[in-house]
This record gives sequence, structure tokens and C-alpha cells, in this order.
Amino acid sequence: MRSFSIMVFILACSFAVTAQAAVPDASAIRRDAREQIPPSLIGAWKLSSEESRFPEGKAPRMQYRIFDYTEQGMLLVDYLTMTTNGTLTSGNWTSAFDGSFRPEYMRPYGATPFAMVRLVKTADHALDLVAMKNGVVFETGRLVIAPDGKTLTFTYQAGGKTSVAVYHPWDLIH
Repeated sequence: MRSFSIMVFILACSFAVTAQAAVPDASAIRRDAREQIPPSLIGAWKLSSEESRFPEGKAPRMQYRIFDYTEQGMLLVDYLTMTTNGTLTSGNWTSAFDGSFRPEYMRPYGATPFAMVRLVKTADHALDLVAMKNGVVFETGRLVIAPDGKTLTFTYQAGGKTSVAVYHPWDLIH
């Protein structure tokens, strides 16, 4: 019985060493958005109309974006916009940072996705966005967070035109 116990112990140790050697460096594994995006992105951001550039007639009167995490470790993006003509619109989408497209929901569409959005980290402070409707890309862009965390710039192309939306952290109390 003792020799059987020793043999089981040796096999278990051998398996543990082999399994440990097959596991990649844990610091290189990215499990969710919390490990991939700059922490300064999380929070509320207010559009700076003065610093932003939009095609003629397309500048929103105001826009707020709020970035947070979901329970599943994805990035949650909420937004509220007052369009040029005064219409309020709001929506949200998530990103798993795994290259997948996730649904974007807007208030007028209810539970029906308005678009599909993919956000991918391309550099320490840069995220690339692609948005599709009915399988056709209608918007591409890049979000860049300044190293000091005080400016978020979203440069995007939609409808053949380029827009540059500049945001700063928004203190919700003041």
C-alpha cells in the first residue's frame, strides 16, 4: 500500500510540474477590461465644444460619456447627447476587448440593437473603435486618453467626414 501511495504522489508531482510549465506568464494574460484600459478613462466626461471639431451643422449642443465596468469585467459606455436640433438621445454599449462586436442600444430603439460596436486596445492610451449597422461599417475612430488623464480625444470618421470630439473629466457635483 505504501508503494502505491508513493507512486500516486510521484505521478501527481510530475503532472503538477508539467502543467505549471505549460501555463504562460500570468502577467501577460489579459482577462477583462479592468486590466486593459487606462484607469483614468473610468468616470464621467463632458464634451468641450470649444476644443472639438465637427462637420458643419453636426456639432452637438452637449454630450456626456460615462465609462465604467460591468459585473462581467467588460467596459460599459453610457452617453447622453443633445443634438444640433435639440433632440436628446442616450445609449450604451459594452466592450469585452476580445475583438468581438457588441450591441449598442439607444433609447428610441428599446431592446433592439442600434449598431454593433468593437473596441480594441491598440496602445497604452489608445482604443480603436469600429461600428456597424446591418453588417456595414458606418463609423471608425480612435479614443486617446492623455497621459495626465485630463483629456479624452475621440477622432472618428462617419459618412465620409471626420470629427474630433474633445472631452474633459466632468465633476458631477458642480
